[in-house]
Amino acid sequence: MASRTGTSATIAHPGRAPRPRTVALACLLLALAAVAQLAALPLIYWNQNFFHEAARSFEPASGVAFAGLGSTADLAADLLTALLSLALLALAAANVVGVNGARIASWATAPFLACCATVGVVRSPRPLYSVYSTEDIDRITVLARDAMPGWLEPLLLTLGVGAPVAIVVALVLLALPPANAFFQRRPPADPPWLANSGGDVPRNSVPGA
Repeated sequence: MASRTGTSATIAHPGRAPRPRTVALACLLLALAAVAQLAALPLIYWNQNFFHEAARSFEPASGVAFAGLGSTADLAADLLTALLSLALLALAAANVVGVNGARIASWATAPFLACCATVGVVRSPRPLYSVYSTEDIDRITVLARDAMPGWLEPLLLTLGVGAPVAIVVALVLLALPPANAFFQRRPPADPPWLANSGGDVPRNSVPGA
């Protein structure tokens, strides 16, 4: 009969690497960029409304009056921005728990949102097909800025510039080696097994013993 001289220990299957701070910071930046873009959309239309009201206060020397909601292209771009922002919020939440597919989707989605944010900074409040003389544009701009809060345009500029910068930094952080280790696919979980340190084989492991 074989003697049990060996010792046994339960070996647990190695799990996922702990979440590095770079991943947590990247997810926070992605979420902040998405929230910034969602917050900027109503502010953009509020800003445009001041220009619309200013245009109604006088008869333009040339061109046409402001459209109430802007061009169809602007509306489509804003809808896309809202959808991308919501998607990026969901991806940020998935990245926190280490879903590698979410990281890949973030690299594919976030640059489009960064482009939308950049375009929003330079977007004119005038409709795409309106034609104004230089004199009319200057008068409208002065009247609009006199009526709007002084912090509105600086805030829009901050959101429009800050969101793309945050997105770029977040995507770089998600590509660093600590993030790669965190997002590695977890191998299939095996049941714990007994490791024998002795040279003898336990009796109940030998067939026919």
